[in-house]
Amino acid sequence: MVKDILQIGNPILTTKTTDVIDVHSDEVKSLIQDLLDTCEENADISAGLASPQIGVSKSICVCRRVDLEEKHPDKQFEREELWEVLINPKIVQSSSDYSTEWEACLSIGVGKDNLWGPVERSKKVTVEYISPDGSKKRLKTNGYFSHVVQHEVDHLNGILFVSYISNPANIWRLEELNSYIKFNDCYPEIQ
Repeated sequence: MVKDILQIGNPILTTKTTDVIDVHSDEVKSLIQDLLDTCEENADISAGLASPQIGVSKSICVCRRVDLEEKHPDKQFEREELWEVLINPKIVQSSSDYSTEWEACLSIGVGKDNLWGPVERSKKVTVEYISPDGSKKRLKTNGYFSHVVQHEVDHLNGILFVSYISNPANIWRLEELNSYIKFNDCYPEIQ
């Protein structure tokens, strides 16, 4: 079921989630379905979603496999391939080299008022998690997909991307950012 997405200011978004105990429970299966349905409803603007964003404080998030889409731009991916479901994810390794990507969040503004900003994160991370079938997995990520995974795991720890942006001048409304990019053919310079 497609769920409403909570917006910044709701305390659940800044509260650490609790781990999932039984990945095979009906509650967990339903939550995963709701996350996937909500992501697909917002597929044109979403690279992932975490359970607190739909009001549930459990350690589950889904991440769009943008890495696979980049490698195979002409392929139509099945739902199970396109959206990686991470239960109780833990980042176990982070590179010491960093990259900056412009990020946004479905919980920080809606439509043209969605907020964007440059976030510096580890260029590569390795995440361990449980998949919906109960198996333990380890995934190495790189580039933009690494940012997606870190962004979603942050949600599970009660951290929003805007907390990484110290200068408010670097936070842009989507409408203004799109106008800037259209006119300048690049993202704004970071202040």
